Amino acid sequence: MNALAPTLSAASLASPLEADLACSEAPLLLESNGFLRNMLIGLLRDAGANDVMLAKRGDMVIEQISERTPSVIIAGWHTHDDPNEDRLKLVRAIRETENAAFRATPIVFISPPRSRREIEQARDAGVSEFLVTPIAPITLQDRLRSLDARPRPFVDVARFTGPDRRRRPRRAHGPACKRTADVEAELTTPMAAARAAAVALVNETQLTGDRLAMRVGRSLQRFLTMVSDYTESEAEVVEMHRAALAQLVRMAEDGNPLREPVVTGLEQVVAKRMGRR
Repeated sequence: MNALAPTLSAASLASPLEADLACSEAPLLLESNGFLRNMLIGLLRDAGANDVMLAKRGDMVIEQISERTPSVIIAGWHTHDDPNEDRLKLVRAIRETENAAFRATPIVFISPPRSRREIEQARDAGVSEFLVTPIAPITLQDRLRSLDARPRPFVDVARFTGPDRRRRPRRAHGPACKRTADVEAELTTPMAAARAAAVALVNETQLTGDRLAMRVGRSLQRFLTMVSDYTESEAEVVEMHRAALAQLVRMAEDGNPLREPVVTGLEQVVAKRMGRR
């Protein structure tokens, strides 16, 4: 039996949740395990959610939230052989559905312990919070309250759509800067920021082990080492690389084998841009 069950049961009796969380008023719970689903329903009702929306399968969620937007989505993150139950793919689908009322809905993952890389993947997909089982009711309560009291800005760029992944404001001192906010604050220059971001992108793609993603990272780094100015033209090439990486991810999830032409086409465009200089 999953370790979540006895912990939830005992803690629920010891410390009932306060019914003061606006974020829990109309939550959607996605959990395939019936026992865990019932336990989590009890916790959410203790938190003040009298109307809990339920989904037993990931492929049911988009249709449900299209008809009625929940205040928060709480999803069990388990290992599934069925590609329709890929939780990261579901999160990306939610975040990337343009002009949808549910697009910015907070998403909380509940899971057994995961590696740091897996947690980063969930964050990069657009997950708002991550809870590791076994959890106590007060922990769930605190996370829901945090979503209400300290909502993070919603970011919509080529490679990421979701709540801002930065939890702390940036300080003026410290390592090299690479974010747009740092440029606006005159903590760094546009070119230095772009080059630092390219180095980070190369490291990120190497961690994935995806040969094609690594080619995109190296292409961006080569481009930025060969240019001296960072104008709208250079920024456009940077965005092309980010868009190519996002497309590679989507194609991999859809099982599309024709991913290499995306990278080859990008490299050809970059070569033409460089040839004009």
